[in-house]
Amino acid sequence: LATARVVLATGGIGGLFHDSTNPLGSCGQGLALAARAGAVLADLEFVQFHPTALDEPKRPMSLISEAVRGEGATLVDETGRRFLSGVQGTELAPRDVLARAVGNHLASGHRVFLDVRERPGPTFARQFPTIALACKEAGIDPARDLIPIRPAQHYHMGGVAVDLAGRTSVQGLWACGEVASTGLHGANRLASNSLTEAVVCARWVAESLRGIPARRAQQTFASDSPSPDPAAVRPVLSRALGVVRNREGLEAAARALLPLAECADATSGPAVVGLMITIAALQRRESRGAHQ
Repeated sequence: LATARVVLATGGIGGLFHDSTNPLGSCGQGLALAARAGAVLADLEFVQFHPTALDEPKRPMSLISEAVRGEGATLVDETGRRFLSGVQGTELAPRDVLARAVGNHLASGHRVFLDVRERPGPTFARQFPTIALACKEAGIDPARDLIPIRPAQHYHMGGVAVDLAGRTSVQGLWACGEVASTGLHGANRLASNSLTEAVVCARWVAESLRGIPARRAQQTFASDSPSPDPAAVRPVLSRALGVVRNREGLEAAARALLPLAECADATSGPAVVGLMITIAALQRRESRGAHQ
């Protein structure tokens, strides 16, 4: 683009996963654009999964906040047994710890549910009206029924590396929001901190842009680029880059994504992003935060 100022604020990568609380259109387009422009990207391997998303066919999945567990809701399996006795903090353990515990229990053949019948009990719908509505639309009565849950991709800590003013390594390119890697969240974001980051960092970007003269574009571009299609990428990332990863799975994902990334069609953008995340995960040979 023939302009002195471009700001990326394209959101996250949840559309690249089958189970996600993000809009389906969040396919990491900003990361692909930044990479092709030569920008430095950082911490791409850190993908956060929320442990309690409503387990139903609708996408994106509805998030069931940890505030519900804070009010006393418990996690049980299909037998009614609380299975977190060996997890420090039980229902209030950090997101990554709880997501792994739930994921492992599901992988062993169980189902997992949130039980709100006793606590919060009769006040649940009043305290959590949005969650109660999502349950109702799924045919679940929380006063009587257990709420089926599973982990879902929720937030990406990595992104385009920026400084405190939101500047990237490419002159004239800024980034803010989930597409940016500010370093504020480390390897495992705390609940709601991204909202504060989005507001504060967007203001810093705006202040950084002040005084830089706008330049009228000298040419226009036809909008004939195909919309990104992550359908071929979703099963690969969902299988290899979930709550728990291993080298064999990551290497298989890289082999599957490389030819897709080289295609000149709607699949290439999502595949490029998926491949970059996979390579970053392969390069980090330690368990840290959301990367396990």
